[in-house]
Amino acid sequence: MKRKLAIGIFLFFLLPATSGLAQELTIISEDSPPFNFIKDGVLTGSSTEVVREILHRLDYKDDIQVMTWARAYHLALTQPNVVLFSTARTKEREHLFHWVGPIYKVRFGFYARKGSGPYLPCLADAKKVGAIATYKDDVREQLLKSLGFTNLDSSKSPASNLKKLLSGRVDLWLYSNLGVPSVAGQIGIDPNDVELVLPFKDMYAYIAISKGTPQAVAKKWQAALDDMKREGSFERISQQWLPEESIPKFRPVMAKSAIASLKLKIFTEDSPPSNYLDNGKLKGVSVEIVREILRRLKLPDNIQTVPWARGYTLAMTQSNVALFSTTRLPQREKLFKWVGPLYSQIWGFYARKDSAIQISSLEDAKTVSRIGTYHKDAKEQYLLANGFRNLVSTNKNLSNIRHIMDGTIDLWVSSNFNMPYLARQAGIDPDQLKLIFPFKRVENYIAFSIQSADSLVNLWQQILDEIKEDGTYNRVCTE
Repeated sequence: MKRKLAIGIFLFFLLPATSGLAQELTIISEDSPPFNFIKDGVLTGSSTEVVREILHRLDYKDDIQVMTWARAYHLALTQPNVVLFSTARTKEREHLFHWVGPIYKVRFGFYARKGSGPYLPCLADAKKVGAIATYKDDVREQLLKSLGFTNLDSSKSPASNLKKLLSGRVDLWLYSNLGVPSVAGQIGIDPNDVELVLPFKDMYAYIAISKGTPQAVAKKWQAALDDMKREGSFERISQQWLPEESIPKFRPVMAKSAIASLKLKIFTEDSPPSNYLDNGKLKGVSVEIVREILRRLKLPDNIQTVPWARGYTLAMTQSNVALFSTTRLPQREKLFKWVGPLYSQIWGFYARKDSAIQISSLEDAKTVSRIGTYHKDAKEQYLLANGFRNLVSTNKNLSNIRHIMDGTIDLWVSSNFNMPYLARQAGIDPDQLKLIFPFKRVENYIAFSIQSADSLVNLWQQILDEIKEDGTYNRVCTE
């Protein structure tokens, strides 16, 4: 009798813990292509099919409901046993849900009508435009409000925001690289009618499970998703709708305790404002970000400043070398392993303010007599790959400013990010130079030598992502 009673008591206390896993879940999403959308009366998309596979593996019923984002989000906040996808994971939302993912990476940015967009060197400049179209209560709108933006034109429809942009009722539209083509297709517009004028933020999307749901449910969902990533089904599903760079991989990271024995060498150059020497002290946006990574990894600050050509050669030929800031280009893609992005910039041809030179294409620039470039710099490599034979290369970029002012060269290749700082460093007022023609937007990364372990590179990327998510990155960039 006592044995039966003991078993009965054991089962009584066991039931709540196990029944929570078996109970029904309310699975909800919104209409947001290419992640979740209705086609020919059937719900599909990259996130939808991933969730369907998880439901199948865990023996849950496939009964996904589609509703407006505001209603779905409210249900996930207030009701137990609710699964909501796809949900951007932010610092503000972190404690509101159990998280399963990531299921894709998206890049938020400011879009303008092609050829008519305002010049936006940095985020602060976006606050000065007349109006920015945003999606009501969306994470992008919430982020701008948290940053003090007051020029937002909110709408409940991304399609109406695109129409406002094209009609000139707003100056910019804040949306994502993956969503723009789908919204344009909905209203019969060529996606190329708009252009990205300022990247804003990279963000990962997750499956959000309401806090009233047992945490064991979220753990089982995460384990199922991790299994899908390990054996390749996650990537096979996702690549039907998403580009490769937007599909998160299952990437093992190196233990922080193991990194100290690697004797990692870290190089940069004197190139303001990213990385530069000020009275013998190394400063700059990229320097501070790399220092924060080193601090979080409990590694010494052993960054060395070297000429760019030397740093590039060392990263190409030695193991465990990190070089920053390095422009990521197609021709360099397989030469290094990449961590970033650290920032973006616009390349262009600069001339003296009184110059009469006019060009409107790269082909026009090939007819100019002498264009000053920085030896082995990404901009020089890009122009050489595009058939330029009129380049005058120098080992010191500051020499180009003196040469443009004394007429030794006709144009100088620089960027909106570097030009003002380099001009001042050379003792020249930046207003004495003018942008003749911008020709390419690029992003700069930390480049690791190809011999570096993937787990090391993955760890650095993970730490950088954390720096961006917790607000440290924005604080460094605005100081």
